[in-house]
Amino acid sequence: MTQNEQVLDYLKKHKGITSIEAINNFGITRLSARIADLRRDGHIIGAESVTYKKTDGKKTTFVRYSLLEAK
Repeated sequence: MTQNEQVLDYLKKHKGITSIEAINNFGITRLSARIADLRRDGHIIGAESVTYKKTDGKKTTFVRYSLLEAK
């Protein structure tokens, strides 16, 4: 299964995917590139910025991608 297929399958089964999920589950370090490929193939994928407060009180922001419409 290609990386694009892995990401698309995960998006279909879950509410979304983040970079850390892509790294942990598939070893994919360039999730945004895979998302760009899937969009180019006609899939409609949304992106939401999520801000998370870490245990040290500092905030970090990341993107959660979700499948809005599969091709």
